[in-house]
Amino acid sequence: MKIQRLTFAVIEANYDWTVVRIDSDDGRFGLGEAYMGPGLTAILREMAPLLVGQDPFQVETLVRRLRAAVVHAGPGVAWHAIAGVEAALLDLIGKAVGQPVWRLLGGKYRDRVRVYADCHGGEALESISSLLVPRTPRWAARGEAAGAAVAFSVKHHGWDTAEGVMTPETYAASALRMVERGFDLLKFDVDVPTPYPTDEYNRGLSDREIEFMTGLIRAVREAVGWEVDLAVDCHWNYTVEDAVRLCRALDPLKLLWIEDPVPADDAARSGEVQKEAQTAIATGENHYFRRDFELLLDAAKLRILAPDPQKIGIWSGKKIADLADARYANLTLHNISGPIGTIASAHLAAAIPNSLALEWHGASVPFFDELLHGDPLIENGRIAMNERPGWGVELNEDVAYRYCNPEQGFFA
Repeated sequence: MKIQRLTFAVIEANYDWTVVRIDSDDGRFGLGEAYMGPGLTAILREMAPLLVGQDPFQVETLVRRLRAAVVHAGPGVAWHAIAGVEAALLDLIGKAVGQPVWRLLGGKYRDRVRVYADCHGGEALESISSLLVPRTPRWAARGEAAGAAVAFSVKHHGWDTAEGVMTPETYAASALRMVERGFDLLKFDVDVPTPYPTDEYNRGLSDREIEFMTGLIRAVREAVGWEVDLAVDCHWNYTVEDAVRLCRALDPLKLLWIEDPVPADDAARSGEVQKEAQTAIATGENHYFRRDFELLLDAAKLRILAPDPQKIGIWSGKKIADLADARYANLTLHNISGPIGTIASAHLAAAIPNSLALEWHGASVPFFDELLHGDPLIENGRIAMNERPGWGVELNEDVAYRYCNPEQGFFA
């Protein structure tokens, strides 16, 4: 069996969901998903000739060759493309041998993968380009999925600042909606507009801002009680000193983790925050090399890592899980992808012992469940692992085409 071609399709949702397809010369194909990034599809096009004629079972060799080919341009978006290729190869191999990918990864530790809902203060879909620029997806401009309102904002990851600041009431209502859908782990952003803004660039927080942010999560805790686990995300926004102050204010709410309170480029700073906070600090979605994760574990003494398999690949994700497991640390997998990337990450989460949960960022996308044939992928806050070959799912190409960016082509 040899690789015959590489193609892709870009689905416009809250982010671009780039589905990579690898066809073999025996009529089989595998699907993967690559994390968004400017120039991603151009990189995939350039990589295609490096794969044609190769043995798809040589996953690690092919990944290493591709990384060597982009050494002058990686990591970053070039590695995103490679992660999509790697996932498609794993799906193809699973189909060729008649086995689910979780079995190729060594077997599963759990039959159902816990999923946490990345929540919003409102119900509107937010959509941004690969450069984090607000956009109206083509399908929304055509009036499709008419029930979905679309809100846009560059700052604070999609909050519509024109409607004013978030409120404890909107946070609590959002939490209750997701609990009603069966989720027992929720994450909220706290780096949102407040009535007390200070300097936008110096990473500082005033006492009033911290109290407002804490009040949002306190309202969630009061709404859902102690049976539901909570986490928050700060998106790398604060100084060590102010991150510590924020973490201490949030500590009484017994969060499962506080994500990315300081910039991700210095493990030591994350370690300083962790030393002063009772709650576990999580980071890792912007890290690529195993050495980066070793520093987070050994120098920063973090107890939770949050790598993104659509950036680093499923195979690297398993190796990072091994590093963490040897140090009694857990993983919570970052995931803003569509159904293909989500199920791929679920296979990884099932196949490692130290998985806490897998992120789901698609609650506001009205067609998420339509993209796969069969039952919804996530039911009662869990993804059930099955025995079907590869990822065990089938893309509904008619639905995918309806919401794709036709200018990028569609598996052609």
